[in-house]
Amino acid sequence: MILRDLEPLRALARRTTLRVSFSITTNREEIRKLYEPHCAPIGERLDVIRALRDAGIETYATLAPLLPCDPEELAERALAASGRNLIGDPLHIRGVKPRGATTREAAFRISAGNHHQRWFDAEFQAQVVDRIQDAARSFGRRFATGPSGFATLAL
Repeated sequence: MILRDLEPLRALARRTTLRVSFSITTNREEIRKLYEPHCAPIGERLDVIRALRDAGIETYATLAPLLPCDPEELAERALAASGRNLIGDPLHIRGVKPRGATTREAAFRISAGNHHQRWFDAEFQAQVVDRIQDAARSFGRRFATGPSGFATLAL
């Protein structure tokens, strides 16, 4: 839907700093359908990022929350669409993250029913983040999580 407002966004971007961030949570459509059944398909999100980028709007792929995925492929697709550093965050639970966005109960049920519980494990999450960081570096980009990553949008 954002593309219907492309011309006003382009005009705004000429007058001030405008940054758009799109959440890309996984590279696997079957996972997106489980956790985000009402959200746009991954390919459509990536196409919109490309269209905004091509229109001269500073657009970021935000890998958050990280759902079950192939970390390297997810990073590669997001980097190809945005041409920018990546921002992200793993799935969070309130006990680990006292403030901000956390994972809803429905995600825990979906995760348990599909054997995805390790995606909530801090050690496993750190490995996934490291893999995405390595992939981003191989393209001359970076991947930052948490406040340092999201600060990119406020600079």
